[in-house]
Amino acid sequence: MNESIGQRIRKKREEKKMTQSQVAERLYVTQQTVARWEGNKHVPPVKAVQDLAKLFDVDTAYFFGEDRIVARHFNFFAFLGSVVFNVLFFWIAAVLLVSLQLTMWGVVGASLVAPFAVVWQAIAGIKAITILRMVFSLVMLGSAILVVPILWKTTKYLGRILRAYYRYNINAIVYEVVPKSHDGRV
Repeated sequence: MNESIGQRIRKKREEKKMTQSQVAERLYVTQQTVARWEGNKHVPPVKAVQDLAKLFDVDTAYFFGEDRIVARHFNFFAFLGSVVFNVLFFWIAAVLLVSLQLTMWGVVGASLVAPFAVVWQAIAGIKAITILRMVFSLVMLGSAILVVPILWKTTKYLGRILRAYYRYNINAIVYEVVPKSHDGRV
């Protein structure tokens, strides 16, 4: 029996006792994407196949079977679409997200040092300590301590999403799965 890529993905996923959602989470795609791959509605990009091979601890050739190979081809239309989409969406989103993250880290950093700044200002004779200033700076410190773990996880998650998006997008331009001809040539 000659299994399709989708059937092989499903077989390995079930052998590992994983759900489609668990596979999707590890590959940074949606559960629907994994379902489409398994249902042979879409062929996963080569980078996704490489990540699946790592996840399932098999060689990437396993997913293509004996009658399929991976060959490098430049897909001009994928490149053109990718350039347009990336200029309009990805870079704008990336710049906004990175700016927002940097701003949040700046606010958290300032909040962490606020009580020390109030005390330093009093010691240096710049401004006297008042109860209101000290309470406010301590509230800022407490808020920052609560926000740091959330901000750290958000930063790591956004970084992984941006890297995964970039990797899959670049590989969609350069890689393509093509059948091997009967005489063994691509």
